[in-house]
Amino acid sequence: MTRDSGKPTHEKTKSKKGPIRRFLRWPIRILLILIALPLMYLLMALILGLIPTNSDWKQSQEGQRVYVTTNGVHTSFILPKGEGADNLLRLVPFENTTDADCPYVQLGWGDRGFYLETPEWSDLQISTALHAVFLPSSTVVHVYYWPWEPEVDENTRRVILDPKEYANLLIYIKNSFALDASHKPQRIPDAHYGRRDAFFEGKGSYHLFQTCNDWTNAGLKAAGVKTAIWSPFDKAILYQLPR
Repeated sequence: MTRDSGKPTHEKTKSKKGPIRRFLRWPIRILLILIALPLMYLLMALILGLIPTNSDWKQSQEGQRVYVTTNGVHTSFILPKGEGADNLLRLVPFENTTDADCPYVQLGWGDRGFYLETPEWSDLQISTALHAVFLPSSTVVHVYYWPWEPEVDENTRRVILDPKEYANLLIYIKNSFALDASHKPQRIPDAHYGRRDAFFEGKGSYHLFQTCNDWTNAGLKAAGVKTAIWSPFDKAILYQLPR
């Protein structure tokens, strides 16, 4: 009697656990996928960031100095005015600045909402960050005049380009501006951080696989400079450049 009464009880308990396990199976799988996807993204960024492209490139002894700088998250180019850059800058005049005679100009490309709504990191909102990461969004080009020559440090690299390399970089940057019907860049009215900068409509979409750092990395590729195969983050770009 004891054995007979125990067996049905065990089967009854097992039958109760079955539906619960089946119910929890999909939420657990979804959770594991949500954990795995960011890890795979970071792993891809690490591996492809360590593998160089244009690996046979050698820096010129003489040529045009170009700087690649980061604020810890976002990279951009700093170019000296003149030596070809003036032709680019004539396309992007901006009225709000009183310091257009500064000797250097910084250019960066990125998510429109992130740039315009987050002048300081303290202004960052979760909704802005999530939209920039997960949803393709429109872009802008930020133009900022520098009153002094950048210093080379852990956040800034100097690259010397020959005339052809420099010309290819200028073409790449120029093609990052969205043009109007008159083939001129479209300045965004009243969009600036201070008296030395302005924003223009950008070409292309910002998304998880095309970040501001990918834009900088692609510009270095276009110039023929040794850089990372793929770099959604700034560290791989600086790692590949001469110190």
